[in-house]
Amino acid sequence: MRSRFITLVGLVLVLALVAAACGSSDTGEESTTTTEATTTTTEAVTTTTAAPTTTTEAEALPPLVVWADEKRAPVVEAIAPAFTEATGVEVQVTLVDFGDMKDEVTTKGPAGEGPDIFIGAHDWVGELADNGAVAPIDLGGRESEFTETGLDALKWGGQQYGLPYVTEAVALYYNTDLVPEAPATMAELTAACDATTVDNCLGVPGGNDAGDAYHHYPFLSVHGGYIFGFDPATGFDVEDIGLGTDEAIAGIQVLEDLVTNGYVASTNYDDAKNLFMGGTEAFWLTGPWELGSLADQSDVNWSVTTLPTVDGDTMRPFVGVQGFYLSAFSENTAVAEEFLLNYVATPDTMMALFEADPRGSAYLDTIDAISDDPINATFALSASTGQFMPNVPEMGAVWGPVGDNFLALRNGDIDSATAAANMAEQVATVIAEG
Repeated sequence: MRSRFITLVGLVLVLALVAAACGSSDTGEESTTTTEATTTTTEAVTTTTAAPTTTTEAEALPPLVVWADEKRAPVVEAIAPAFTEATGVEVQVTLVDFGDMKDEVTTKGPAGEGPDIFIGAHDWVGELADNGAVAPIDLGGRESEFTETGLDALKWGGQQYGLPYVTEAVALYYNTDLVPEAPATMAELTAACDATTVDNCLGVPGGNDAGDAYHHYPFLSVHGGYIFGFDPATGFDVEDIGLGTDEAIAGIQVLEDLVTNGYVASTNYDDAKNLFMGGTEAFWLTGPWELGSLADQSDVNWSVTTLPTVDGDTMRPFVGVQGFYLSAFSENTAVAEEFLLNYVATPDTMMALFEADPRGSAYLDTIDAISDDPINATFALSASTGQFMPNVPEMGAVWGPVGDNFLALRNGDIDSATAAANMAEQVATVIAEG
């Protein structure tokens, strides 16, 4: 990959020299000086990081435009000067809110106003690929440097559509003052709840006024329930909906029993978080993205363990993957791949990305480097037992029905069998209606 890029740059330089030697006096060399540029967008401010170089117009290559959110942008900006010095290509890093990224790419890319590279979630890949918004990436034979889950989550139609850098899944935070020993089973968890004096024992987002399919998935999956059938060779089968199966009902029944017996209150995300951070909740089921909040904003003594087993079965959380995508509208594909493979996919950069937002890593060198930390190791173990969220466009039909029916269950309006039947029927209907 690097040799291909160097050859490209070399050819441009040779052509520039030939043009300079053959030109007349009225077409003399016109120099341009690259400086920092500021572009105002509706999302944020574009920061151009480039070494001050003077080139001929023939030598100038388009800048490499990278869209990143506020946590990852500083890491990309830090590696940009070395890339510019080596290649002569400036890097423009634009701050875009992660929640707005997908829509901005799909609307601005076709108009020529989008990025060459952007950071996004793996479950966007099906929609983006089908809409022609992203291009496959050539990893140059370096697949062995990444987790299999990270790579598979960013594949579509047998092609790799992103360079993974994050894998994340929920685990179980617990207050060590209230629960001295981590429970390995659900029976041990409820026994620990019985031994505490707090009214709220297990905080699970997705109650009160806000449904949450993501945090409830470990219950749905524990006895074999699933969203869509999956075959590693062919991907997800959206006609095989596993929400209404006996296995799914049995898993949802586990949650219903916890609600009925008072172990799980009807808490939304903020409720569950505030109760745990205030020291009045024994357990909190959520992900590594809250490590920073707990370190900075809470006086609670806490630790993390994997999700408890239920009758010997493993609760399998959703695994989320994030990666660097190539825009299909980019004219700098070779330059972009050079940047990703030789400046992003390095031990130093991947560690910097992890430190900026410690959600877990898809890069094996980083996983090895953080393996001595028991908290990070626990989240990595949880992700290793999970299932990556379906990356098909039809997943958009899942979140509402599944989240809403879990919410109704949490609020005591329906039972587990009704919730499962509703989920399956509603998801199938939305998919059929397109």
